[in-house]
Amino acid sequence: MPKSKANHRYLLIVNPEAGSRTTMKALPEIERLMRARKAEYAFHFTKERDHATELVREVGKEFDVIVSVGGDGTINEIVNGMPDLNKPLGILPIGTGNDFARSCSMKIGDLENAVDVLLAHDVKKLDVGEVNGRRFINVMGLGFEGRANDIGKMLPFLHGAPKYLIAIGGTYLTYKRMPLKVKFNDVVIDERVFLMSIGNGWNVGGGLQLTPKARLDDGLFDICYVQNISRLRILQVFAKLYDGTINEVPEMEMHQTKELTIESELPIPAHIDGESFNPVQKEFKVRIIPGAQEIIGNWSADERFDV
Repeated sequence: MPKSKANHRYLLIVNPEAGSRTTMKALPEIERLMRARKAEYAFHFTKERDHATELVREVGKEFDVIVSVGGDGTINEIVNGMPDLNKPLGILPIGTGNDFARSCSMKIGDLENAVDVLLAHDVKKLDVGEVNGRRFINVMGLGFEGRANDIGKMLPFLHGAPKYLIAIGGTYLTYKRMPLKVKFNDVVIDERVFLMSIGNGWNVGGGLQLTPKARLDDGLFDICYVQNISRLRILQVFAKLYDGTINEVPEMEMHQTKELTIESELPIPAHIDGESFNPVQKEFKVRIIPGAQEIIGNWSADERFDV
């Protein structure tokens, strides 16, 4: 097994299904890059949903760094196996959306750069969200966003931006607002709601920015809340979801909080880090856990708040 100059041992957890099964095609290149840099590593492969969580708990203590080789769902499973393991998480993003990797300022589609970022070992302690006992690292989405995520899961033959655009388009044509009762800070909202996005990170849906000002280490969620918006208005402002200016749209209310509760008499379409709740829930209790997870990222490249 190749040796690492930094004497770190890397557990590479590979999701063979991620990125429409492109991870397995990337393994020879990952091996070449890791060997060329004399890194010590071992691959472990997931076989079913939540297997990554089990792998972290079973063998994670034998390694210095846990690495996700897959997409946002793989990262989410690994994060849920890490609470009792004081080790950093690295990312080789080969998934469909790779939204958390974007929030970590990593280049998508550049595997060599991802390996270099991993081995540079720039670690930052990030906040982690928790909802109904399950952790998430990037985002929780409800309503329109939750339904679009469900539709995207029905399109396994697509990946990247086309998958999300088709899922959003299908939701756009069929989705109706749903009743939610939301409580956070001193705010109580009890009305029909179009969309609610709870961001620890700032990317969702393959590069959309519903919470463009979110910081991963400020101890707060950024919330994008939309009570009502017309279909025509969605088309008019859609480009702002990509350039980070959606917070300028009056229909998009922005809030910050450490915790919140969400209830409905109807099942709420929702996801965390792109993973749908199954079974569907009618109530969520959400809180942030400050500085709960060390993450290796390309932190020097995050220039969003530079003056």
